[in-house]
Amino acid sequence: MPQDLKRVCQEWFPNKKYPERSGFLMDVKLQQQLEIAVKNIVHDWDFTIIISGGGEVRVGKSVFALQIMCYWAYQIEKIHNIVVPFNLKENIVFTWRKLIEKGNTLGAKAKFSPFCYDEAGETMEGTKTSSRELRAVRDFLRECGQYNFLNILVMPEFFDLPKGIAITRSVFLLDVYYTSNDEGLFQRGFFKFYSRRNKKQLYIKGKKELNYNAHRMNFQGEFRDFYPVSEDRYRKLKQEALRDRETGKRDKLMDVRDMLFSLVTEQFGIKQEKLSNWFQENGMIIPQTTISGGVNRTRGYITLSTLNKKI
Repeated sequence: MPQDLKRVCQEWFPNKKYPERSGFLMDVKLQQQLEIAVKNIVHDWDFTIIISGGGEVRVGKSVFALQIMCYWAYQIEKIHNIVVPFNLKENIVFTWRKLIEKGNTLGAKAKFSPFCYDEAGETMEGTKTSSRELRAVRDFLRECGQYNFLNILVMPEFFDLPKGIAITRSVFLLDVYYTSNDEGLFQRGFFKFYSRRNKKQLYIKGKKELNYNAHRMNFQGEFRDFYPVSEDRYRKLKQEALRDRETGKRDKLMDVRDMLFSLVTEQFGIKQEKLSNWFQENGMIIPQTTISGGVNRTRGYITLSTLNKKI
């Protein structure tokens, strides 16, 4: 066993055949940081941590987050004799809408819980900093302090975060990365720890060029590939959430298309048949019935006077 890793949560994951292998391995220095937060959380604090992947995906961020959540719930019970939920249904979300909905539900039921927004990068991308989704997440993180959560934001790119969350609202950053062995095979399970002060300097110095070496880390460590929940169930829920999100994107694009149909035909007076022919002449088949249906759908929430006012 590596000297910097220690087995945790043995009672929750017993191994009857090999008792010494019960639980899972966690970096000792990371344990110490989490235990400081665990001891203080009951004195009306809350903590937000960020898990990024150096701008990359598929490096093990989610597994690492699940292990931290599990250890947190275990230590809350061990140190404070308070039982908090730790399961896929209540403690992890993949969309900003579920973040707010489930966060409020969990907060009303069980203070001091771990709560993770996986795939947060979808909302936090720098190009969307004025979106209502991001405003909603900001509001939630600002107001959820009353729940005394351990909030975890999981995303590929730390520098996509707005300054208020990256620097002020979060207490530390765990940047996950992979290496390659002597045979050239990639190996997951490594992270860099940045304290509040060091992640602030990393953000200020590294944001322009997305440079994760712009400022020093506090320490680096390892974690192992261990799911403290059902891996199959987790993957299924994540896939379902991603499919739903893609459906939402398509629905939004359809709304934009229909509104443009209304703009062109009703404000500029171009007949639907002529617009359909123009599309066909430019290599795109859009029947007049599609244009007509799109125009009719927009009439429930957009009017010609609204268009005139906006233009």
